[in-house]
Amino acid sequence: MTPTTTQELQRKFADIADLISGTRPGARHQHLPKLHELVGDFARKGVGVPTTLRQMQEDLTNEAIESRFDNMPI
Repeated sequence: MTPTTTQELQRKFADIADLISGTRPGARHQHLPKLHELVGDFARKGVGVPTTLRQMQEDLTNEAIESRFDNMPI
């Protein structure tokens, strides 16, 4: 179910941010799909996506990319 109010979106963002902050750094990128969904929720609602959400999404995207190369043989 998509949040219906801006306050619900903000609450969902706070919940996801807490979840991510409680996850070890090497595994935080596993929450990236939730962030993508939340950005879409903000866009569908027609409100601006918070800068902190966009930054978190970018950081986790970078972590996901880096994790792909961590296990590559040299």
